[in-house]
Amino acid sequence: MEKKKTDLRIQKTEQAIRNAFIELRTKKPLEKITVKELCELALINKSTFYAHYEDMYALSEAMEQETVDSIIGSIAHLKDYTTESSDIFTRELCLSFMSQISL
Repeated sequence: MEKKKTDLRIQKTEQAIRNAFIELRTKKPLEKITVKELCELALINKSTFYAHYEDMYALSEAMEQETVDSIIGSIAHLKDYTTESSDIFTRELCLSFMSQISL
């Protein structure tokens, strides 16, 4: 299956939104983050944010889902170990989770 290519400007905007969100999220709870302050930090217009996400909760959910999908994808090859050796599965799950934290 061929991956759809995304315009570099869209990729950069998406990365700016996510980086700003992560920075703000480390400082305050989700319900205290406004679209306005995220946009100021990401150096984008509010209309640009809304072209990508419905609201701050949609952004948070999308990022959470990507993280979960990435973790599941990185341990999918371990499906045979879940019943045979829980130690291997647990170790690989922890390593996968730790790699997501460092991103």
